[in-house]
Amino acid sequence: MKYIDTDFVHISILDDEVVLVEAMYGVEINAEKSKYANELIENEMQGVYGMIIDRKADYSIAPVGVYKVLNSLDKLKAIAIVTHSKRNFLPVETEKNLFNGALAVFDSIHEAHKWIKLELENKA
Repeated sequence: MKYIDTDFVHISILDDEVVLVEAMYGVEINAEKSKYANELIENEMQGVYGMIIDRKADYSIAPVGVYKVLNSLDKLKAIAIVTHSKRNFLPVETEKNLFNGALAVFDSIHEAHKWIKLELENKA
């Protein structure tokens, strides 16, 4: 497993097809930060991949700008959001409408990882 840390996000490359992203407590993820983090990810991922976003920490996002960046990534095919409380930034349906690929919400990283693997397998 490979780790990449910035001052606002932890990135873990779990395998050739799955990356885990966890924003740090109290940060705001805007389009500029999203673009920077995703350039780091794209440099590591050789083929198509899925992203697990672990929303363990309390942080904020600028959803329109962030999803614009995510939608510009040709190799990113699926996003799994892991929530640790019933609170989410946006309603799930709104996030699904903002992302052009597959998106689902899970209670655990393990379940999110399994789902991404199936999604990528079905798209192959």
